[in-house]
Amino acid sequence: MANRRVPLGISVITILMYIGAVLDIAAGVFMLIESGPVAEAADVSESLITGTAIAAIVFGVVIGLLAFGLRSASNGVRLIIAVVMVLRIAGAVYAMIALPGARFEGLVAGIVAIVVLYILYGNEESKAFFDGTPMMT
Repeated sequence: MANRRVPLGISVITILMYIGAVLDIAAGVFMLIESGPVAEAADVSESLITGTAIAAIVFGVVIGLLAFGLRSASNGVRLIIAVVMVLRIAGAVYAMIALPGARFEGLVAGIVAIVVLYILYGNEESKAFFDGTPMMT
């Protein structure tokens, strides 16, 4: 990757992933601090909120680390990010169904994950970047 230009899509993904990671970690910390009131507002058990909060923090940390390594053009990192985004979509669907108070957050998280997957695999410039193919400018 020495002199190859990082495609705009990859830069956008990196920014979206950092934003998603920060939001996941912030939401997880908030849910841990306010687990009682959040559980009451969402009409679920406090242990469910605690588990969801821990999962959100873990996902946030993993996504942040992967975003950091994305610019290396590693297909392994791209595959890991794709798997994490699929898990993120599953978590978003779960949030929209099981946590009435988190429907909007689940929807936003799912949309961000779909956009990331599209940019990673649906964009010719990104495909060329990961394949090591020189890009025409």
